[in-house]
Amino acid sequence: MNVGRDVGRDVDGWESGHRAAYGCGAWERACHQGGLLVAWHEEQERGFGAPAPGRFPARSGPRVKWPWGSGPHTVALVLWRTAYDAGILVDEILLADTLPYCDPTAVPLAAGPLPDAARKGGIGVGSAESVAGIRHVLRNHVAAELPQPRPAKARLTLGYRVREVLATPDWERGDWPATLVLARQAMGRADHRRERGTWQPTDRERSTWTRVRLDRKPAGERSAPGDRVPDWPARAAHLADLADALSTDAGTLPRDSQGNPGPLAQVLLAAAHACDGLRTSAREVGRLWAAEPHPPADPASWELAHVPSGLRARTEETDDLLRAVDVYLWTLTYS
Repeated sequence: MNVGRDVGRDVDGWESGHRAAYGCGAWERACHQGGLLVAWHEEQERGFGAPAPGRFPARSGPRVKWPWGSGPHTVALVLWRTAYDAGILVDEILLADTLPYCDPTAVPLAAGPLPDAARKGGIGVGSAESVAGIRHVLRNHVAAELPQPRPAKARLTLGYRVREVLATPDWERGDWPATLVLARQAMGRADHRRERGTWQPTDRERSTWTRVRLDRKPAGERSAPGDRVPDWPARAAHLADLADALSTDAGTLPRDSQGNPGPLAQVLLAAAHACDGLRTSAREVGRLWAAEPHPPADPASWELAHVPSGLRARTEETDDLLRAVDVYLWTLTYS
């Protein structure tokens, strides 16, 4: 969304664009994305899997208080200012465009426009010293090796980079393989309890397959050959819808004597959690497609330019999980 180069004349429109797209203002969005970039950088320096007692929360809100002038806040200010000057949404900025603001000879950010929250932030916000302290963080993200295949002319936006980071297996905040393992383990535990006789499925539980029917695909979910639409957004949105269906059905199933979800409800909730992890990216990529003024000539290339390979892999493996859950529910019904 471009609101014009002279955004000073339409700051309200610029802010409302962020609220429509992300449910928060530009500064809050910049803090969220900046916090993720910093957390990724810190974990990369330590090595994946290392303990991170000082990790910054990946969100911005009334309960989150980053010290002003800290790494996440300064990165956020660079992101905010880049988007402000270009008149575009924070996620749509090119990461390479943030680097001129980090140049030692650049005018300090504190001397230019600031979000309202930063004006009250105190000493160090946007100073040359604070920006110098985070320059390497942004440089490392700009220089990150992008997985292939990807269109040669595709440029690295902040939104793409964050989707790529969050889809990286084994990262603490994007460890999606672990959610798939938990769902499969829940099926194993339920099977074990049923075989031992410590869980006897009720009629309601045995009929779950006929209610949920994970094998059913809604009309139009996948594009027909020749259609000029990308395939991934619809697939991911469908998985997010299934997350709601699974969670809702789990709420109708019996609980144990302590009021905790029963064995089958745990299976459904774990599968729902795995599917729900695609919701945000599905919404963001779907919005980007809808915002295209004209349908791109090559939807497949468009998809490669907006959906990181890790996110596509996550979608495939989540589909595989749901096929396993579907077979499990069918077996429970007819065994």
